[in-house]
Amino acid sequence: MAQPAPTTPKGSIRTRCKGGILVLFCGLAVLIIGFMGLCIYTGLQAFVEGDLQRVSMNAAMVGAAGYYSNVGTFGKPLPSASSAKNDARNIFQGVMRRSSVGGFGARVIRITSNDSNDSVSVTSRATLPTALLTPIGIQNIQVNATATARAVKYEPTAFTGPIEILPDGVTLASYSRTLDLAFPLVNGLGTDLYVEQPAEAQQGYVVEACNSRNCYDLIQAATPVGSGQILTSRAGKKLIYGSATFNLGRIKVHKATKLRFTHGNDFKSGYFKAGAPTPYDSTPLPLTIQRVMIFHHASACVSPSNCPVPAGFSPVE
Repeated sequence: MAQPAPTTPKGSIRTRCKGGILVLFCGLAVLIIGFMGLCIYTGLQAFVEGDLQRVSMNAAMVGAAGYYSNVGTFGKPLPSASSAKNDARNIFQGVMRRSSVGGFGARVIRITSNDSNDSVSVTSRATLPTALLTPIGIQNIQVNATATARAVKYEPTAFTGPIEILPDGVTLASYSRTLDLAFPLVNGLGTDLYVEQPAEAQQGYVVEACNSRNCYDLIQAATPVGSGQILTSRAGKKLIYGSATFNLGRIKVHKATKLRFTHGNDFKSGYFKAGAPTPYDSTPLPLTIQRVMIFHHASACVSPSNCPVPAGFSPVE
């Protein structure tokens, strides 16, 4: 007698298999989306981190360049850490608004200064929303950056030696000397340039800041230092006698790649020794510019405690 065919109860194996495959597929889909998200956000994170580091370094460099924005007695540059940090913060916010990191909530976490090496450090953060990683529990990725820069000065006469000018009374070129700058003279807050003349032999001279198009007389930007003074020559020309500091902002000069020093050609006035006039000398000595120092430069640091001074520069103090 034939046996009846077995019956399949409700909730059969085939139905259960279909349900298991669906669960497995959903699980795999979540993993695939998660791995895709990891790949996408890893690349995005690297991009944002690089841009955030660039913005932070720009801010630190500007802050360090303005570290010596205060002016002391006779125009001597003095440090102002608070001004430097404010400059760094303002630059970060300005650059950030024009940068790709602006869309990721980039912000300054802290700005610090180190008076031992005249440095400014900027620490910043951006936040990447991670919608694709939400299924695996990652809501966002935080990106951090830290950059440090220090204030330095450029002293071209440390490489060229003192500048001496003694006109021969014949050739026009003998009245001037041009100093080519390996690093430009730029306008910053406060003193930008310092010119030193020996106090025992102060003679009248003119300083000009030159670019590729023009040269600009810096007499209106000058502040005499110590016994230095500004006098009017017999020819009616204002001349600097002795040492002086210069603030380019007074005459709206922003950048120069050369400095030109010109003898005042006022031999009959004699010399000034520490500001006091001396008798006329029929055999004058050369006009001497002993030192030239340019401020408002900055260099990048490895860390707040590791700030080597690059070749061609020296610490401000």
